[in-house]
Amino acid sequence: MFSLKSYLPDATLSKYVKVLVHANENIFVKISLGKEQLIERFLREDEILDAVVELNEGRNDLQIEGENLDGCKYVMNKSIRYLEKPFAIVDQNYAGCDKDVVSGIVFCKSLKSLTEILKKENSSYKAVFIRNGIYREKVNIDSSRVMLIGEDKNKTIVTYSLAAGLPAENGGILATSNTATFTISGEDFVVENITFENGFDRNVPIEHRQAVAVKALADRLMFFNCIFKSTQDTLYADFGRQYYYRCYIEGDVDFIFGAAQAVFEECVIFSLDREDRKIKGYVTAASTKPDSQYGFLFIRCKLISNIREKECVYLGRPWHPSSDPHRWVNVVFKECYLDSHIHPDGWCEMHGFCPENERFFEYKNFGPGSSKQNSKRPQLDEIEAERYTRENVLGEWKVEI
Repeated sequence: MFSLKSYLPDATLSKYVKVLVHANENIFVKISLGKEQLIERFLREDEILDAVVELNEGRNDLQIEGENLDGCKYVMNKSIRYLEKPFAIVDQNYAGCDKDVVSGIVFCKSLKSLTEILKKENSSYKAVFIRNGIYREKVNIDSSRVMLIGEDKNKTIVTYSLAAGLPAENGGILATSNTATFTISGEDFVVENITFENGFDRNVPIEHRQAVAVKALADRLMFFNCIFKSTQDTLYADFGRQYYYRCYIEGDVDFIFGAAQAVFEECVIFSLDREDRKIKGYVTAASTKPDSQYGFLFIRCKLISNIREKECVYLGRPWHPSSDPHRWVNVVFKECYLDSHIHPDGWCEMHGFCPENERFFEYKNFGPGSSKQNSKRPQLDEIEAERYTRENVLGEWKVEI
């Protein structure tokens, strides 16, 4: 049909982006920005449409539609955020001095430098643009009212390599919570287009291999179009209300865990293989507190894997930290695709705490890993399912997609 010959970032500081559309056959091409159609052209085979699109401040939904002479259509969608003048720019290749201020914009060469700047300027909402690069840093941000915008989710990478069994600087070994590559504890925080990775090598011969990529300890925390990669304990969502939209989360054991009220909408949840184990892993290990009406809610997500064996990954198990009996875990998978790696029983016990005593539910899931007839997998009815919505879990906090 057609191919795109120009690079389109997830975010940009430029008001204009070039769009090069190469026709692989005779086609009609339409380019639209939001609801406004900008261009309509007929392209002959091998012809290239060279267009420049003017962006609006904020998120722009760019759509390219091709239709051949037989009436077959192909649509390509791309969301691009335009930042006219951010508070700061993080660029490891910046030629000037770290923390330079140019035309009112702070230039940082590292995320560590950014955190120092944010602590000094914590009164107003701040947008930060992070240029493509591999930032090998352990980062802890406790500032509130911040928007971190990566240039490209596949090219803006924050990575570090720590696991719970490694030696700590002050003696002993690290705890799981101290392994996080990226920790956020400031509220009203938005993150877009960034890959977070804990690159710990599981072949290292240590007993404890928990390796957190992101530890999220903030209320009203949003992640859009982000990637989370590790093995065990990838995403530690442990406080407040959190929202994850169209993210990719990868791991094997308990790789989405914690006590937060969190909504995961249209995310890809990818279970990694563990070649030395019959049971390959557990997607969730929530630790919802008994006074929390909601825990983890997955809506229209895709649970897929690189595992060849079938029925070897559980949807989750209840985590009671330090065997705390005062937890009442809540996880719901709603209208999700479950591939064949999901175990027929869905849920399993953890350290003596049984799934039937928790709040584990499903609703209208589909795919080879779904099972509505197994009594070990409680299904919500229509009325019960109406309780489990993004709006109810997040309460008065209204998120904008």
